[in-house]
Amino acid sequence: MDPQPQPAMTPPPANPTDTPTPAKKAGPPAGLLEALVAGCVLMSLSGIVMPIVGDEVHTGRMHTAQADTIEIAEALQDWTRSTLFLPTGRMGRTNIAWLYGPGEIPVGNPYTEGGDGAPLADALLNDTMAGDRFVGGYIGELRPDPWGHAYLVNADGWLDHRERAVVLSAGPNGRVDTMPESIYAQGDDILYPLD
Repeated sequence: MDPQPQPAMTPPPANPTDTPTPAKKAGPPAGLLEALVAGCVLMSLSGIVMPIVGDEVHTGRMHTAQADTIEIAEALQDWTRSTLFLPTGRMGRTNIAWLYGPGEIPVGNPYTEGGDGAPLADALLNDTMAGDRFVGGYIGELRPDPWGHAYLVNADGWLDHRERAVVLSAGPNGRVDTMPESIYAQGDDILYPLD
């Protein structure tokens, strides 16, 4: 009997990682493709996120302006109670029609028609208007509204029965839309009545 041939045995690979890998197909590098996909995702998300962030910033500025007008109004009320004067001029005179904080004076300020203006700091931070009755400061600091404009106070509103004493921010557009006789804000103004 002829011996039957034995199948040839191939030795097992010495290291399992020595197994051959299939050849890669030619095409764009994976890193470039992934970067393009990530870029597309980010661009689509920015179309959603940016308006939300913009709305949050706008709302935050509006809230800041509202809080500032209240703070200025309360400081002026404290000044009036403390000095027994109205902030309409030095030592109770009536030669000041309007007051303004730091920042750019808003466009269309109707309070200038009533007469001269004076810095809010003259009442709230130094003794210019109250003389020796000044016991302040009545406010920590004065700053422009969130859009860089000055807060305005219609001091004439305490003297002219046709007008209203108010603290006003001209809002995002920087233009005063509210008339002196109004206690309600018009346009994008932010207003706090004092009387």
